[in-house]
Formats: sequence, structure tokens, C-alpha cells
Amino acid sequence: MPIRQRKKSVAYSTASQLSFLDAASRHSGPPFPNLADDVNECVEDDVLFPQYLNVDDDKEDRLDITNFDRGVMENERRVSAGSALSRTVSKQSRLYGETKLEGTGSAEFRYCIYSGHKEGGTTFVQQLVSTEGRQALEKMLETPGWWLDCLNTTDDEMVVLSKLFRIHALTVEDIEANEPCEKIDLYPNYTFVCFRSFELDPHGNQLWPYTFYNLIFKEGLISFHYKSSLHPARVRHRLNQIKQHLTIVPDWINYALIDDITDSFAPVIRQVEMESTSIDELSLVLHKAERTDMLKRIGRCRKHATHLSRLLTTKLDVVKSLMKRYEEKWHRQGGYSALVDQSLTASQDEAIEHKALNEVLLYLGDVQDHLVTMILSISHCNRILSRAHTNYLAQVNVDLSMTYRETNAVMNRLTFMGVVFIPTLFIAGLFGMNVRVPGKEYLDYAFFFWIVLIMICYSVLLTYFGKKWKVL
Repeated sequence: MPIRQRKKSVAYSTASQLSFLDAASRHSGPPFPNLADDVNECVEDDVLFPQYLNVDDDKEDRLDITNFDRGVMENERRVSAGSALSRTVSKQSRLYGETKLEGTGSAEFRYCIYSGHKEGGTTFVQQLVSTEGRQALEKMLETPGWWLDCLNTTDDEMVVLSKLFRIHALTVEDIEANEPCEKIDLYPNYTFVCFRSFELDPHGNQLWPYTFYNLIFKEGLISFHYKSSLHPARVRHRLNQIKQHLTIVPDWINYALIDDITDSFAPVIRQVEMESTSIDELSLVLHKAERTDMLKRIGRCRKHATHLSRLLTTKLDVVKSLMKRYEEKWHRQGGYSALVDQSLTASQDEAIEHKALNEVLLYLGDVQDHLVTMILSISHCNRILSRAHTNYLAQVNVDLSMTYRETNAVMNRLTFMGVVFIPTLFIAGLFGMNVRVPGKEYLDYAFFFWIVLIMICYSVLLTYFGKKWKVL
């Protein structure tokens, strides 16, 4: 049965629902009077999604602002009444514990609503669940090509947004758990894209990655992230420059955000290339006293190269999957035949969307080429650093061998000196004992000089042979 013709189904029987609610009410007691409604709501959100009612096709994909009001009222009711049951704890929270997200200042706007219409502008909102937030959302939904950028969304705001835009429970779990996996998921009413960027620590020179979660709807895009970033501002500036000449569609906004994130890797990769080239040239020409910091430089550069390689490899898979989805959609809409002959399209809006889809495919191919080039550059840098590390260790081994050789030469000299002087000292010790020794009865110095002459001749002879044998 097609998705558009499906009705809201029942996951379990009425008797099972009543027995479960009765048991939960007996355990919960009077402080939770609205427990049955909460249980039904949680079951519908987690099990019965997508909630397709028996409505007309033209109303099915249309977003209704009344869902926003219903989500706000349900959230207020839950906060005021309390609930004994809650949503399932996320996988990341179960494995690693709760993660405390980075807070934002009171003066920072956490929500930015951008209109891709030619006369549209940008609206900044601090609190989404407010009168100002509702008015901004209602105005946003009037025209296509909108973009809602969300920073540090709270759980209550996520519930309201999931009600308004019919976001799947699995998507909500990935966003709230700050899932680091880069991927693309296809849902009936939107496409979910995870794409990671990074923040460069100016003090420690560290790379701190964070994730953008993009939800591509038919008429707009929603992006979630939990760290302040310059990417949305740069993308809005780019869209403002081209929206007078090009129709802004959600796929184009998603491409612009992916392209800006990809371009942010270029300066860091260029820095790694320059550092690796410098290390490769200096690893063999530096003197011993100048190579003390070389090993730290090699380790630091290889760490950055490995981190960049890990971030870029998964991006290539995401872009390929996204291009495959767009190519299938492109062929379903007629391909180049529909682009040349606009009579094959049903309406002018579909012709504009078809043309924009062709542009997005071309530009995504350019992003894919950039990613392939960056990955090849990082792989080349890794090979250079590996060779430089090997050369450095070989140079260190040569220096150690030279040191061992010098040490052995000194030990040989000391050993030979011992061979020369130990026998003479032994003879001197014998004649210096406090007992009767040969030659003591001679009162002249002839016997003494003969002994000294013999020891001198012995030392000179051994020294001659030591020079000849190159021991000394």
C-alpha cells in the first residue's frame, strides 16, 4: 500500500492498552492524573510514526502551525502535571552517561529563521516557545525556501518542533544524543543528513569536531547544532547574494552548508602539508642539537593528519549517497529531456525545482572532487610523515652508533693503559714491601736504576705496539 494511503494504525489491542494503563496508574498513584494521555502520546511518537491521517494528498505535506500550539500545550501540561514515564534513554546516554551541552549566553540568539524569497529576510529569535517564536514560524511557513537554524535546542523545544514538522523519533534521538556518526537517512517527508565540522583551538592547536543535523523538507530546511559556528552566517551571506538570480530550494541550502564546512578544512590541510614538507626536508639536515623538538613536531602533525582523515573519509560517503538520491530524483522527473523541453513538467514550479536540482547535482560533484583531493592530500602527508619519522629514527640510530663507537674506542684506550701500567705497578709494589727483597744489600743506586729502566722499556715497547695496532 502506498505511504500516502496509509492510516494511523493501532500497535496493540485495546485490552492490552487498558491493562497497561491500569497497572501504571496503580503504581503511579494520585500525583499523575494525566498518565494515560502521556502513555498514549509516547506510544504514538515512538511506535506509530509516521502519523498519516486519511486526508487529501494536497494537505498531507503541508505543515500546520496548530501543531505548534498543540505541542506547546502538551509540553506545559507535562511540566505542570509531571509524568512517571518518559522516553527511552538514548543509546549514547546509556553507554557514556548524560552529556552536558555547551551553554550559550543570554544575549546570543539561538534560532535564526531565513527566508529564501527575494523579498524575504532573516529573523533572530532567542526563545522558540514564545509568542515571538510562533509568529516567526508562522511567517516562515507562508513561503517556500525557508531555513530554520537551531542552536542548543532544549528537550521541550525539540518536542514542539517534532510535533510541528513531524520529525521521526529516531531522528530526535540522534539529535538529542548528539550522535557523531555522519550519515544520510531517508524518511517519508524529509531527508536527514549528518555532517561534521570542527573548531580549531587557537591555544592548544587541537581539533574539536561537532555535528550539523540537517532535515531537508520539501519547502525548507532545518539545521541543528550544539556549538556556535560561523558556517550558518557565511551561508546566509552567500544566499543573499544569489537569491536575486536563482530560486532558493532546500537542497541548495543543504549544499551550501556542506560546501562551507568542506571549505573550512582547506586551511588546516594546507598547514599540515607545509608542516609535513618542512619536517621531511629538515629530518636529515638538522644537527644533533637541533633535532630535540623534531619528534614532537612529527607526532603533532601526524595526529592532525589522522584526525582530518577520519573526518573527511565519512563525508565522501555522505556526499555520494546524497548525489545518488538526487540522481534518482532527477531521472524520475525526466532528466535532461525535461530540462530542455519544459512542456514535460507539470507546472512552472516543478520546472524551476528541476533546474535547481540539476544545479545542486553539479555543485555536489564539485564538493565530491574537493573531498577526494583533500583525502589524497592527507594520505600523501601521512606517507611523507611516515618516511620522515623513519628517516629521523635512522638518523638517531646512526648518532647512537657513532656514540657507541667513540665509547668503545675510549674503553679500548683505558684497557690498553691498564695493560701498560699494571705490571709496572706490580713490580714497584713487590720491591716496596717492608720485608727483605733482592738488591737490598746493595748501597748504590745501580740496582734501582736497572729496575726503572726495565719498566720504562716495557712501557715504551707496549706503547709502540699500541700505536701500530691503532689502539692508542
